[in-house]
Amino acid sequence: MQSINKAIIIFATLLGCTAHSAEWRALLERAGFMGTLAAGVSYEWTPEHASDLSIGGYPIDSEVYYQTNITYRYSRWSTPIKGHDWRPLQFGAFAVYALNTDRYFLRSPDKYPSKGYYDETALRYGAEFGSTLTFMPSRIGIGYRVRIFDNGLIAMFNNSNRDIQYYISSGFTLQYLF
Repeated sequence: MQSINKAIIIFATLLGCTAHSAEWRALLERAGFMGTLAAGVSYEWTPEHASDLSIGGYPIDSEVYYQTNITYRYSRWSTPIKGHDWRPLQFGAFAVYALNTDRYFLRSPDKYPSKGYYDETALRYGAEFGSTLTFMPSRIGIGYRVRIFDNGLIAMFNNSNRDIQYYISSGFTLQYLF
């Protein structure tokens, strides 16, 4: 519960950093590293800058575990297409925090060959790239994201066997603009 409180405080601080008008979006994602499914809100304080806060779930064996996700996204370009808004290239940073106490990321499950087989940490971070198209009459948006974890960035430089399935994920997002 403390992690949710910390995420809310960080998100609220980000919200208070602007005097511009803002847009809120409800999010539902098939999110890869952010959880098999994630739901949350996005706050866009200018057309270029946005933050997301969501809760994602991921299955381990037959049980679903949860994590909080926070993302900062920068959109340099916004292209109008027949009254709709397309942001062709967005990039940013994200962090995920596991809410469980005895599995990923806090302790490697017994099925792995040794203690510490996975980097045991409740907090992971990384970079993301994506694109979003918002259909303005209906105020519904769709987006695609590619995310790479911190250990994936390190592996790209230090490891000759760069099996990207362990470091990169992609996901789709469905959004409703308030």
